[in-house]
Amino acid sequence: MSTQIKGIDISKSQGNLIDSIDTNNTDLAFVICKASGGITIQDPDFAHNWETIPQKGFIRGTYHFYYTDDAPQSQADNFFNVVGSEYPSDALPPVVDFENGSIKTTDHTQIITDLLDFLDLIEQKYQRTPIIYTNHSTGDSYLNDSRFAKYPLWVASPNASKPDLPSTWSDWTIWQYSFTGNINGTDVDEDYFNGDLNDLKLFIRQSSISS
Repeated sequence: MSTQIKGIDISKSQGNLIDSIDTNNTDLAFVICKASGGITIQDPDFAHNWETIPQKGFIRGTYHFYYTDDAPQSQADNFFNVVGSEYPSDALPPVVDFENGSIKTTDHTQIITDLLDFLDLIEQKYQRTPIIYTNHSTGDSYLNDSRFAKYPLWVASPNASKPDLPSTWSDWTIWQYSFTGNINGTDVDEDYFNGDLNDLKLFIRQSSISS
């Protein structure tokens, strides 16, 4: 993994971890923090994490936990209210977290339609192509539509020698390879970006859809 840089994802569950780490005392290059979920959930540590991550030398990113029983526009509005009207050009694209806990309805066609609408709302608001976070089984069950392939994949595939991809994608951008990391006594999920630091910065630039 020498050419693949490391990161972590955090939320209120990690408390003030960001205050004790930086690029000098860790081998991390990026930190992705939770912003929101559904139509009402707002991570209370987002503002502090979002501001502090780049101050510590890390590339930042953020995610929204998507729920299939909440309206796409209302979820997008919640995310926008937390993150703000502008999105920093040097940050990873917004992430839509779609996993087993997201699924509250059973209408497969409606799930696909709504999620595509949500992704489009994020893309149009921030002029960035969002990332989809999911795993193999959830992706194959609910994201088995070729229209999702345009969105970069952050795949949860812990304890594996290589990422286990949903069939819609032929490659991965971020791999969540461990749920059992520990930094300064705090449990963290651990991630690889599929490339080095220059590749990450290029990926960020290329995620912009503005002219």
